[in-house]
Amino acid sequence: MTAMMAMTTVRCLTQAMRRFAPLGAALCVSTVAEAHHSRALYDTTKEVVIEGTVAELEWRNPHVSLTVETKSADGTAVRRDIEVMSVSEARALGLRQEAVAVGSRVAVTAHPGRGSPTARAVGLTVRTSDGTVFPLNTDSRLTLAPTASVEAQSLAGRWAPSLEDFGATFNATFRWPFTEQARAALAAAISEPNAALGICADFPPPLLSVFPDLREIEIGDSTISMRFEAQGQDVTRVIHLDQAQHPANVAPSLLGHSIGRWEGQTLVVDTTAFALHPIGIGIAVPSGPSKHVVERFGLADDRRHLRYDLTIEDPAGLTAPASLSSQWEYRPDLEPSGVPCDAEMARRLIEG
Repeated sequence: MTAMMAMTTVRCLTQAMRRFAPLGAALCVSTVAEAHHSRALYDTTKEVVIEGTVAELEWRNPHVSLTVETKSADGTAVRRDIEVMSVSEARALGLRQEAVAVGSRVAVTAHPGRGSPTARAVGLTVRTSDGTVFPLNTDSRLTLAPTASVEAQSLAGRWAPSLEDFGATFNATFRWPFTEQARAALAAAISEPNAALGICADFPPPLLSVFPDLREIEIGDSTISMRFEAQGQDVTRVIHLDQAQHPANVAPSLLGHSIGRWEGQTLVVDTTAFALHPIGIGIAVPSGPSKHVVERFGLADDRRHLRYDLTIEDPAGLTAPASLSSQWEYRPDLEPSGVPCDAEMARRLIEG
């Protein structure tokens, strides 16, 4: 299915998709929150190591930017700009600002830019002076140690998917039973890989629930709120526990209208009334007026993980219901970054 081999909505994962998905070719994607730039500027068939000193660090969403001063073959000082994931993802995956502070000695593994030997690269990993290796993007291929060290008492609290769970869950969306219209949308994404659907714009489930950012659950008597720090966006879902049915004629919205019920210790959430959205079903696949999502949230036996299951129906893009499953790690250590999405940074990445 060649239409699934390149598209532009949700995060540049060329190497990740080579690792996780049997698609037969590299896949290049980006997110609404990241202004839909693609990996087209980078040679994802090659990896280079850039060693030197951090000369500049822009700790911003939707992407961190790192500049490393290194030396060319003739000993001349050269500055190399390196694209990094969002602040919210960096923090959730263990990369802290102080680890790559200005003046730090680092060795960055990256895909080089296509324009010239010194063109901007996209980072995969960084090794700091003490030998610690951190991911720089979600396609870094690092296997990270679990971070949950204490048990959760309920679903309430802070959570984030691991890098491995993100990759597996994201891959599952490419096996969904897409309609011919959805496949056409995927094919169209190939022909215009930098088409922007919006700069610093929110996006809905299911993709909202997939990325390895912080999400925080608060449980009340009549409502449950879920706040997502999505690449610098602050998106909050409200789930109504005191409504057995969706109200008649509820106005469509980005996040839809959600009602929840408890089945033992498992929270079941039913959501309808989604507004039409260009990536409302998945990568480059628009949603229609009949989009319907059912989610289940439950503590795992170790109480250090949350089990997340989703089923989506939408005849606009799917020939049958589709599903995915994931785990979120309990992260009481993780604080909101407080770094908003920066439209100027997003535009800079688009312009290349």
